[in-house]
Amino acid sequence: MLLYQQIRNYIHQLLSEGTLNTGDKLPSERLLQEQFNSTRITVREALLRLEAEGLIYSQTRRGWFVTPTKLKWNPATKVNFYELAKQQGFVADTQVISHQEISNHDLKAEFSASTLHHLQRARSLDERLVMFEDIFCDAARFDGLAEHNLNGSITQIMANQYATNVVNEQCAISVTVLPDDVAQVLQKNSGTPCLKVIRKRFDELGSSVDYNIEYWLHNAIEMTVEGH
Repeated sequence: MLLYQQIRNYIHQLLSEGTLNTGDKLPSERLLQEQFNSTRITVREALLRLEAEGLIYSQTRRGWFVTPTKLKWNPATKVNFYELAKQQGFVADTQVISHQEISNHDLKAEFSASTLHHLQRARSLDERLVMFEDIFCDAARFDGLAEHNLNGSITQIMANQYATNVVNEQCAISVTVLPDDVAQVLQKNSGTPCLKVIRKRFDELGSSVDYNIEYWLHNAIEMTVEGH
């Protein structure tokens, strides 16, 4: 058995027997190096394997921790993030990273508008950053969007302030890694695995309401889909 596998199995045993529990901090990488007479690269490989399995996660400059309970989430439905989190016992928060109006160069297939709102937000559960999102919508249709509280539900703002209701959406999910700029915001290492969700939403006339790109930490959510 290779050394990184021994380290991985040692930590996995600590998790299985309850020595390490949800939210606990793992032994530091330096301590693991000394314990196994190993290199930092080998220890990191073991930790990354466990992270890929969804058992642990890292925070920049803080170390490694046992993964908390996952948020149960239906990827085909864009629900109220705060309500969903509250129902499952989490405290949710949203941070607006940036908002600007941009020329529509890349999304002409989605919007005929020449100018778009581009909103970037990061969302957290129990103070742990778990998702980054890019939101694009027609700047003319949603004129003055920045005057509203963008930390909450964009869907409610569109409905209440602009008489625009989302009645249909398309969702595409892929497994990838965090882009470098997103990883920096979420305080993760470059190359951290994630779920990328591209969500297109439409009104009752079939016109595009918004175009969303979401990056979810894969070990923060559990996808649930009901069939009919």
